[in-house]
Amino acid sequence: MSEKYYRDTVVDVDLDAIHENYKMIQNLHRDKTFIAVIKANAYGLGSVTVAEYLAARGVGFFAVATLDEAIELRMHGIREKILVLGAIRPEDINKAIQHRIAVTAPNLDWVTKARENVSDKYDKEVWMHIKVNSGMNRLGTSNIEEINRMIEEIEGQGSFIYEGIYSHFSSADIDSEVNDKEYAEFKRITGAVKKPKYVHIQNSAGALRISGDYCNAIRVGISLYGYYTSEYIEEISEVKLNPSVMLSTKVIDVHTLSAGEGVSYGLDHKAESTEKIATLPIGYADGLLRRHTGYKVRLQNGTESPIVGRICMDSAMISVPSDVKTGDEVTIISREADSEQSMESYSEHAQTISHESLTTLLRRIPRSYNGEDTAFVHNEVLK
Repeated sequence: MSEKYYRDTVVDVDLDAIHENYKMIQNLHRDKTFIAVIKANAYGLGSVTVAEYLAARGVGFFAVATLDEAIELRMHGIREKILVLGAIRPEDINKAIQHRIAVTAPNLDWVTKARENVSDKYDKEVWMHIKVNSGMNRLGTSNIEEINRMIEEIEGQGSFIYEGIYSHFSSADIDSEVNDKEYAEFKRITGAVKKPKYVHIQNSAGALRISGDYCNAIRVGISLYGYYTSEYIEEISEVKLNPSVMLSTKVIDVHTLSAGEGVSYGLDHKAESTEKIATLPIGYADGLLRRHTGYKVRLQNGTESPIVGRICMDSAMISVPSDVKTGDEVTIISREADSEQSMESYSEHAQTISHESLTTLLRRIPRSYNGEDTAFVHNEVLK
């Protein structure tokens, strides 16, 4: 048992796989700035660790979702450029200035209010990336006149630097004409205004399918960690991504059901004949959702066993062969992309996507990191 954790359930993170994915995707866009998206704690894998590892290997630009996430990186010594993709409160602009963080400007009203809130406390500047709404209808503006006014307001404030303009594809991961229409709309809008240092719209799917040179930066999130946004993108991509995550646990108890006996809450699963059950120390409070009942995990001998009965907050039960014993290792998510325990299979069973599956692997599960000259365990509970 590791001295870093006291339950045999762990997420193994392959940092070299993440770095390799970065290199392969960057190779498709040699002349573009790579913005590594590490929001939501690097999709659950640990934003500080991922940022430190990539920064040491040349990545100089990161993106997060909130100002809190950006400040966390600064507090842990990350000195590279950081962009907040969400809209921060205008009254918090001085915190962005203090920590030298780039922020998203979603509309003219936001820029005006941010200007009104700037104090003289910090003799620093803050970088602005204007968000264009090219069809996603989530954040930003498509009004060219408004964008021109925003640029004037930004450049008229001594603390503000107009550094970027960007958007986000709504449908880059599917074979749809919508993608081309949104790209054309983005070009139309940005072509009518002053160009800043960075122009970007390509997310993971966009970076893997579009090689055009209109933009000079790409933003890569889920694919940085080794996962395609859809089967379609996997089929058309030139890049063979390396999955970076394995989720494993060990059997903590075994018992035998007689015919007619049930297991877990509601006794939904009943044995048709004598059946051996193994209990795993992981449950929905860790991110193994109740919807994963029926999902097949892999035993250490290579056989597969289904999760049976309702998944509990702290445990799950599997139906196993007679030779399974306490302490046997069980793989729930494998780094093998084509296995039945791949992240894609795990996600599909729960009718969700890899993004959600990763971010729902919660803080109770320690992360074991391995990479070039790096091997350590981080346990958020015992930090």
